[in-house]
Amino acid sequence: MAGAFSGFHGGWSRRSFMLAGLAAAGCSAGCSGQGDLAEGERGRISRVMDGDIVALDTGLRVRLAEVEAPAAGYGERAGEPGAEEARDVLSRAALGREAQLWYGGLSRDRYERAIAHLIARDEVGGEVWLNGLVVRQGAARVRTYPDNAMRARRLLALEDEARAAKRGLWAEKHWRVRGLDDLQAAPNFAIVEGVVSRMGARAGDAEAHLEAGGIRFDVGERMGPPDIEIGDGARVRVRGRVDTRGVQDGGAPLIRVTHWAQVEVVA
Repeated sequence: MAGAFSGFHGGWSRRSFMLAGLAAAGCSAGCSGQGDLAEGERGRISRVMDGDIVALDTGLRVRLAEVEAPAAGYGERAGEPGAEEARDVLSRAALGREAQLWYGGLSRDRYERAIAHLIARDEVGGEVWLNGLVVRQGAARVRTYPDNAMRARRLLALEDEARAAKRGLWAEKHWRVRGLDDLQAAPNFAIVEGVVSRMGARAGDAEAHLEAGGIRFDVGERMGPPDIEIGDGARVRVRGRVDTRGVQDGGAPLIRVTHWAQVEVVA
């Protein structure tokens, strides 16, 4: 596994790592005024628990909003490939640094962890958007929710850059973008690419039916207008849990779509 994450280690000084992350995360002009987010707590990052979870010296635990790193050792995702390497990336960028929380939606999860965008001060006084850094370095994928998707399109662009460069988890076969004929043993949260064969309508949320001839997209009334240009013939990536319960009755696997940030159009 170390080979898949070799780009994070060999020859990179701590300072060059931080400066690369700073530029990538879009904070070179300063992050102190986050116009799209609400200011939250401050503290020093005293512990990095996972590739997307830290603890502050105030006792507050923080889960990075809109991203998901491989999980190391708990629940149904325990032992995912690249978990230790992802935690190392975040540790080198964050541990011991002063940080500011910024909120773009729901601020707490069921474990009372803050769900936030985290801006840390680097060793030269610059500001580093940690959510963007872990995505650009291939240590995490973009995972949003209807109540927390403020920066989804910015993060998806950083993820696309990391994937094109085969950084981090994108060098690992397990995390590949799946085709419609490649759904077996997909991760708990998968990214599936295909061409839209038909746009339809339904009540509630949307469903992306992953059929052999393309993705049949039934858009729910709760979705609202899309922020992307999507229609028949568009090549898209849809992300979410692949539901195969209807396959035994002759149906196709599907991904339930609750908000448009789960869908991106592929150029």
